Amino acid sequence: MLYGFDYGSGKVRLDMDPAKVRAVLAPAQVSEVDDVCAATRDSINSPIESPPLRILLDDAKTALIVTVDNTRPSPREMILPILGACDDAGVKTTIVIAIGRHRQMTERELTRHMGDDILSRARVVQHDPFDRGICRHLGTTQRGTEILVNKIIFEHDVVIGTGIIEPSYLLGWSGGRKLMMPGLAYADSIDNNHFFLTDPDARIGTLRGNPLSDDAEEFARKCPFHFITYSISGPNDEVVEVVSGDPFEAHEEACRRAAAIYRVPKQTAPVVISSAGGAPYDCDLVQGKKAILPGIELVEPGGAIILLAECPEGHGAEETFIEWLCTKTPQQVVRDVRKRELFSLGAHGANILARPIVENEASVILVACPKMREQIAGSYVATAADIDEAWEMAQDKCGPSPEVIICEKARRLVCA
Repeated sequence: MLYGFDYGSGKVRLDMDPAKVRAVLAPAQVSEVDDVCAATRDSINSPIESPPLRILLDDAKTALIVTVDNTRPSPREMILPILGACDDAGVKTTIVIAIGRHRQMTERELTRHMGDDILSRARVVQHDPFDRGICRHLGTTQRGTEILVNKIIFEHDVVIGTGIIEPSYLLGWSGGRKLMMPGLAYADSIDNNHFFLTDPDARIGTLRGNPLSDDAEEFARKCPFHFITYSISGPNDEVVEVVSGDPFEAHEEACRRAAAIYRVPKQTAPVVISSAGGAPYDCDLVQGKKAILPGIELVEPGGAIILLAECPEGHGAEETFIEWLCTKTPQQVVRDVRKRELFSLGAHGANILARPIVENEASVILVACPKMREQIAGSYVATAADIDEAWEMAQDKCGPSPEVIICEKARRLVCA
């Protein structure tokens, strides 16, 4: 039987005996909203634990919309009704892209992401996490994270967050507090928060009790942050529901609703084939590596994980990522990432790819473009030019025709 997997802007296919496929794990199929703009207007007028947006705008002169970059689906269909509400209230609006530690978008990418209609109506700026001069210091969290946040949020009367709700390997779920930390935070603050990724309680799909999420919430609660409008994202980035309201209460409710889409039963197999979900989720290895997370939990000892991520932009922003991949053993990576003085997001990326090797004695086989394969040649991650070559490599490790678990849209799966 021919199985198809999202890869870049297309599909790759592998012929396998269906009797050998133990499970195909994927997000639940959902019904999408017919009119996102209309759903947004309804949502901002009937928010959770908050007055309607029009009431919050009553005495305001300026509003700031904080939103996501192009590594996420465009929020433009939610932004347009929010801009409309601001226009109706006579409120001048600015949009800031909360990029965290991602690179800034090019002008062309920004136009594609936001659209000319939005760019013509509001000033749009992008956060720079490496410019301490644009940040204001608000203290320190209980876990030692300096609250250094872009001061643009203090220059507007109402701060509104918007984006998508999906599982996050960082804070458990995207959205809400994540717009402030890491979205608008200073780089050193982000690194301190993200060090808690080494804590076993930092798990995808876990909001409360996740040290990154708890630290980010404390960070965000110190910031002026008044209202959110979020789409619950389906497996194909379709909008399932629009939820608005208090940045914390409405966010947690949206995450509860989204959990029904992404939770899958935990089981194991010798081989796990994980697809990041195609573009833009496999644009680089920083994004694509996230698809290995369910594989770490599902692969049997001595098995193999095939990671499908085209990575046309290469490894991403962190040079430490490639440095650790290519100069350290998996055992050294897993050891050193727990040393705060050595930790960085790049180091953690290397750690994610090292964990199944160390914890399960499994092979990690990356199917990627030639540029990406060249960048990690000689590392502890094996590479393959296509899925057929990867399948042969997995069989060399696990024996002929091993049983398989397929993970579709793997970066969003929550194994329970």
